[in-house]
Formats: sequence, C-alpha cells, structure tokens
Amino acid sequence: MTNTSYTDEKLTIRGETIPIQIGGEGPPLLLLHGAGGAGIWMPFHAALARHFTVYAPVHPGFAGTDLPDWVQGVDDLAFHYFDLLDALKLSQVTLAGISLGGWIATEMAVTRPERFSRLALLAPVGVKPDRPMPDLFIMEPQEAGAYLFSDPGIAAMMRPDGPPNPDMIVTMWSEQAAVARLMWKRAYGPKLPRRLHHIAMPTLLLWGDGDRLLPPEHGEKLKNMLPDATLKIIAGAGHASPLEKPQELADAIIDFAKAG
Repeated sequence: MTNTSYTDEKLTIRGETIPIQIGGEGPPLLLLHGAGGAGIWMPFHAALARHFTVYAPVHPGFAGTDLPDWVQGVDDLAFHYFDLLDALKLSQVTLAGISLGGWIATEMAVTRPERFSRLALLAPVGVKPDRPMPDLFIMEPQEAGAYLFSDPGIAAMMRPDGPPNPDMIVTMWSEQAAVARLMWKRAYGPKLPRRLHHIAMPTLLLWGDGDRLLPPEHGEKLKNMLPDATLKIIAGAGHASPLEKPQELADAIIDFAKAG
C-alpha cells in the first residue's frame, strides 16, 4: 500500500522560514491551500498521497507565520513558490490550488508553464466573476459557513467547541490580515484573463455543485477561457469541497494525472 504518512518540515527560502508538509510516494504535486486549512494534513492530502509525493507549504502570513512586507499581492506568492520549487529541485510538477491557492497556481502557470505537467484548480478565485462574490470579511462565522459548505452539518462541526483560546484568536486574526492584504480590494487579477492562453498544460477544474461563494457557472466560464481545460462538478460539495468530498476530489486529480 502506498505510504500516506507525512512529515512536518521547515525550509528557508530567501530568508523566510516556510513550514511545509511532505508525504506520500510518486510524482511530485505542489498543493497550495486556500484562505483556510494552512498547515493541516487533511484526508484530502492523504488521499492524494496514494499516488503523489505531496508538497503542501504554508503561505507566508498563515498558520502563525509572519506576514512579510514583500507580500503585497498574489504574484509575489507565485514567485515565492518558484523559489521553493528550485530549493526542492522539482520540475514537471502537477500543480494544484484551492480557492486562493488556485489563484496563486494560475499566476504560476501563466508565468512559467514549462515548470508544470498538469494543473488542477479547485474553485479558484483570480478571474473576475460575472456576479460579485459575497463578502466573507463582514460575516459572522456561522453565516460564512453557509457560503463555504454544502452540508450545514459539516459547517457546524468545523466551528470550535466553546470560546476560542488566545492562540486561536491570534492565528485567526493574523490569517485574516494576510487574506485581506491579498484580496481586500478585489479577489481577482485584472490582467489575468488576457494571460490565460499561456496555460498550455492540461487543466482540471473542480467545482462543488453547492458552491454559493463562487458558483459552478464561473467554472464553465473559466473552462472556455483556457486552452485545454476540463470541468468536473462534484455533487454534494460547496466551496470548501476538500473538506466535504476529499476522496472524490483526490480520485479526480489522480485519474487526471494518470490520463497523461
């Protein structure tokens, strides 16, 4: 059976200490997290690790890490991850990104497409939707959960029991600050649509059919903007699809990689 265990490691990239989880066996997959879930090895990661060696770094400013001054936009994180790939000596990587991580992955794929063999985007932000996205910054957690999860029961389970402790509060607010710096003015890159034709590698778009934050119609729009893209709709999942349907999503990415 393929090894799906992982190790927590720290890499120093151009003076920044970056926590990264590495696990599994097989060809390399760089997995970029969304606005939540940084530094957590989830069932989704373990399922991917049946086929890939999964590299799951923490974005600067997330999971208790410092938010450097040089992080001013998503493109800064894209070049940061090129430095990480160089440090790991990885090439022809399967690149996957979740929501905000999907935006970073898209910026990477248009900038240096030759570095990647395949691209998997899970409900990525980054391209302006036809309808404005709900503003999660002004919502209470229970209200935001309805936009992130298809199943309200899972949304309720994700909320901590009892009041949060001081460490949780500090981490939550620091991550909010990092997300705000990247997405406060707009959750899209105005120049990105004119650059999408540079994504020459096969691309898999994964979308929950119950995504109320960024509905599946946006996935159809993206598919039509990309040179070689397939859209797969995941039944019973919302925007936080890796938490609701981890095995189904991982199987779709594994099958996509094998098809190459």
